[in-house]
Amino acid sequence: MTKHFSKTGFSILASTWLALAQGAEFSGLPAQGSSENPALLLELGTQPPSAATANPAARLYQGDIAARAGDVSAQTGPDEISSLHPGFGAWNVAFRFELEPRPDDRPYAFWARWRQGGDPAVCTQTFEIWAGPDASKLEQRGVATLTPKGWEYAWVGADKPLTLKSDDVVVEIRNSGAGHDAKVFDAFLLAPPQAPTALPEQGTDERPIVLLELGKTPAWMSAGTTPALRVHAGSAAGLEGAGSVVTEKDEVQVFHQGFGAWGASFRFNLDPAVPPGLYRFFARYKSGGEVSQVAQTFTVKVGADPNALAARGEFVVTNTSPWEYQWVQGESTVAILPGDKVLQIDNAGKADGAKVFDAFLLKRETPLGDWMSASAAEARNRFLAHTTTVSDPAGQLYVLDGKGDKGEILFRGLAAETARRRIQKLRVNYSIGPEAEALAKQLNLPALPAAVLTDNNYTVLGALASPKSEAAVAKFLADPGRAGTMLPIPAVKSETATPLRKGVPEAWLVGGLQDGLAGVSIYGLDSETVLRPNPDQPYLSTALMGGRIKTWQKAPAAANGVTVIEPATDHAYGWSRGSGYAQLYLHVARPTKALLKLRQSGIKTAGWLDGQPLAFADDPNPPADFPVPGEPAKNALQGLTTEGLAVTALPERAEPPQAATLILEPGWHSLLVKLAMQHDKDQSFFFAARFTDANGHPIDSIKTRVADPTADLALNAIAAKLRPLVYTDAPANLPRPGEPLKLRADIRWHSILEETELPNPLPRFRAKLRLRMTDYRGHEVAAKEVAGLFPGEVKLDFGKTPEAGYYAVYPTLHTPEGKLIMAYPADGFTVVRGNAAQKERLDRKKLWNNNYYAFFDGDKGFRQKDGYFAWLERMGIHRSYGSYPGFPPEHQAKWERAKARGLVFFADTSGDSHWLNDNPEDGRAFIEKAAAYTRFFKATNEIDIRREGEWQKLRDPAHWVERARWEYEAVHRARKDGHYVGGSLVRPGDTTDGGNYAGGLSSGQWFAEVLKLGLDKYQDAWDVHAYPQRPPRFGGPLGNGSTEDERGVLSAYESLGRKNTLPFWLGEAGAKTAHGFTGRRWQAEQAAKMIAWANSRSDYLGLAFCLGHEYDWGFGRVWDYSMGHKPAEAALYTAGALIDGLPYKAVDTLDANIHAAYFGDTFMIWRTDEQVSEWPLRLDPAKAWVVVDVVGHAEKLAVEKDGNASVRVSASPVYVLSEGDYDELTRGR
Repeated sequence: MTKHFSKTGFSILASTWLALAQGAEFSGLPAQGSSENPALLLELGTQPPSAATANPAARLYQGDIAARAGDVSAQTGPDEISSLHPGFGAWNVAFRFELEPRPDDRPYAFWARWRQGGDPAVCTQTFEIWAGPDASKLEQRGVATLTPKGWEYAWVGADKPLTLKSDDVVVEIRNSGAGHDAKVFDAFLLAPPQAPTALPEQGTDERPIVLLELGKTPAWMSAGTTPALRVHAGSAAGLEGAGSVVTEKDEVQVFHQGFGAWGASFRFNLDPAVPPGLYRFFARYKSGGEVSQVAQTFTVKVGADPNALAARGEFVVTNTSPWEYQWVQGESTVAILPGDKVLQIDNAGKADGAKVFDAFLLKRETPLGDWMSASAAEARNRFLAHTTTVSDPAGQLYVLDGKGDKGEILFRGLAAETARRRIQKLRVNYSIGPEAEALAKQLNLPALPAAVLTDNNYTVLGALASPKSEAAVAKFLADPGRAGTMLPIPAVKSETATPLRKGVPEAWLVGGLQDGLAGVSIYGLDSETVLRPNPDQPYLSTALMGGRIKTWQKAPAAANGVTVIEPATDHAYGWSRGSGYAQLYLHVARPTKALLKLRQSGIKTAGWLDGQPLAFADDPNPPADFPVPGEPAKNALQGLTTEGLAVTALPERAEPPQAATLILEPGWHSLLVKLAMQHDKDQSFFFAARFTDANGHPIDSIKTRVADPTADLALNAIAAKLRPLVYTDAPANLPRPGEPLKLRADIRWHSILEETELPNPLPRFRAKLRLRMTDYRGHEVAAKEVAGLFPGEVKLDFGKTPEAGYYAVYPTLHTPEGKLIMAYPADGFTVVRGNAAQKERLDRKKLWNNNYYAFFDGDKGFRQKDGYFAWLERMGIHRSYGSYPGFPPEHQAKWERAKARGLVFFADTSGDSHWLNDNPEDGRAFIEKAAAYTRFFKATNEIDIRREGEWQKLRDPAHWVERARWEYEAVHRARKDGHYVGGSLVRPGDTTDGGNYAGGLSSGQWFAEVLKLGLDKYQDAWDVHAYPQRPPRFGGPLGNGSTEDERGVLSAYESLGRKNTLPFWLGEAGAKTAHGFTGRRWQAEQAAKMIAWANSRSDYLGLAFCLGHEYDWGFGRVWDYSMGHKPAEAALYTAGALIDGLPYKAVDTLDANIHAAYFGDTFMIWRTDEQVSEWPLRLDPAKAWVVVDVVGHAEKLAVEKDGNASVRVSASPVYVLSEGDYDELTRGR
């Protein structure tokens, strides 16, 4: 029905209130009300659909045209009113609504829903909202300027709220603005202002919080401030690397093309003034990118002069949920001083595509004392204003502020021109109040204010308190060691030893908790032999998915000997297993023979007395009061793999009671017990222990304590935070026999993923460093000692490099008088022979190293340019499965150097990116560039298990197959010898994991679908991944289950009634240290067996060890499959030289527990159990023979005149070959 009205006439067709429920109109509203605070929906049309439903969360009012221009007509439909105007022009129209029941007296947000003709850019509409008790007494309550969305209906909201009164009966909405032909209005909405995002902290009237908001009309600013909440709006600007900066209603978006580093700056006027004090810092933002790569740095600058702001704090935080807002908190505080008027926050860091910032929050922790005046604050600001954020600082300057007589001199000296040049190269940490006082007490500073200068590893180089002149400050900055003072380190009082009570100690020291069976031997070879922990000593607790820093804790022992390591495990250990430790220091006055009787909740126990292994055996007569652990689970136990995938494991048998004999000479002894378990989440990890005589009677003659009686505990507290790094001078840390051997020992704190910074600096102390070098059998080869200041760096000459093999280096620190300070886990190095023979048979070799980001971080950890290239060469591997996703221009020089050196790299079309090269033009351009340097190409990493929503476009089966087609064709068009493996697969046979794929297919379902679409027509081979828990068997599968490796691929084919014809790559694999009880020994053994396995499989083209080159501590991440500086590195070289690429011939040993084979003329053998046996051999007595252990140490093998010989066989593989063959296979440089 159409109605026409004159300009002054109006007609209200209906004025009816209806409560709304969940109708189509109401559910689509841009803002919602509640029963206590309902929204007001102002509908147009004769029969709006929302009128048919009811709900107290909103009220419906129907209205009609109140006024229109003379040349404008109107049409009223069932749920809209059209205002018609011929052609383009500007015109007015008004709508009136009677409000019964009346609205509440409160603010409302205004929204309009309409569509219209005309370019939105020139058709901005103005809506005036008038209200009053009747039509003759209307008052303007708000004005909204809104931009239409064209001919599509859209709700558009106003920037500012308006307020209605409880006596308002009539509301009139007057529209004006340009359009073309028509404007069609559906409804208007007056809704309660959207509730602002919840804040991470709450303030009080006495101690308000300060919210720094971004956006055109930020929510909290719109909602209004309270005495407990002060809100300041800010502006935004892009910094280096930023693309466009877009300010939306309640956020700021800062864009960048792809993944990279860029920043932004946000400025806030502190008016009204913010009360002086120390404030906690919070940021709310979101971004794209892999979590481990997108930490953000926020630098807070404050001051009275906007042109001379001072850095007051720097915070490095990480949002752990990509593209989801999170409040993240900085670790320290920022100081607001008297007179501060402007605050600026500078952001820097990497992300993918965009960073979106919502707000920042400051919560006052501590008010400043009244001792600081505005002039004193200005003096500090003069210094702080000249500090800058330095990307590569020369060190750190800690300025600890507080009330003191020499503050003016110190800050004048720090602000002087001579000091400024030095300070601008430093990272400056300014603190004041309780934070500064606590740090000063910890560092034993005599007074405040004070300055402390450190290197980038938190080593204190010198301290300055109460300077006598500004010149003294300058001298201190130039030479802190001479002009400053060393900080005193007070002694720590030792605890008293207590006697056993009925064979039970007062307490044990527990800790060392790790995922996996390796325990602390994940750190280095045989770590348990040197471990001597103390209470509160920090340690890295590793996990299959992440890790964290924990501390050793004193745990009381109950009367029945029960001691709890973990009262409730925080995750399931079914798949990974887990391990923990109990330490006790024992003292006897006379020679004592004792039994340690023990029962635990887990599956396996080991122990060391004074660093020597204990022999545990089943105890036939355990104490009667020992608890009996629960029965093992009858069902499969749950867990997570390294990739975060669900996995099940069979439960292992609970260990029976154990006993070990202790032979104790008079004096102190160190007892360490390792306990492995397989607990589920929230289970108690415990053990019961009692010391008895040979007859099982408790003994009380032993005294115990949990702190090391032989150690200087004060210095140990500092030394325990250090992470020594030991390097040789050789390329890639791989010396050759006979070369000069110099060891560089960096005995300082170094960053790792779980601890990227320290809260406090570390004072130096005088000490002696001892480096003890052992071979793989534990025999000492050499030892050197040097005195110096530590933390610090030293270099020691060890003469000539010994023969091939692996050599562990154990650092220990001692006081000048010889008392132990700290014993560290082993570092080490591999001595390699030549690589010429490997290079000659390179095309037949199967061993590769895997590093998807080699051109970016391959050299990290080596401390050498092109260290990764040198490692590939000296190891004889020469080939890298991965380079870097795409072809960044800065990597072309690396491609050229690699080609010139004869190194082979896989080019990578996309790596871990869901968007890189995901169109034919980009993909072909990349392949054309990379084809000049390599014939090998791979695509997306582990595409089958990508669960996140952003990956599902790429994983769409049709899209993925089409992408594979154009990449495959481009590779073979660019090179006749091109080889393309596509995306890698983890669980191609798993059809049971249908959940958590954000609308996509599970891994096995997905793989079956792409096979149906013909994916195998566009692959030269399949790339599968595996990290086996068990040693492989020649010719058999390698992975952990039938859904992995070639079995998963073949099962998908079988389900489709088809046969696979393509070969395989094990493109990413690892010998995970955590899987083996002996840690780094197990890893070396497993790596050698995996190489042998690959050479037994003709359908596998290659095996690539993930990050085999990486030195974990030097890189800054302790991943248990990396091998640099570890025995497995030596195992790679040895197997690579002696068997890899040589013809495989199986040997039937007639014993399922013994595996043996010939590779060429090299015989390799090992056992699959824990037994040791002899294996007879018939050899040519005319030749000289050698037996080579798993890490490459060669010894002459005795051969009798009749050719009989034998080798000892264990779980650690050995090789037997003639001396001539050995020299030939390891020849060359």
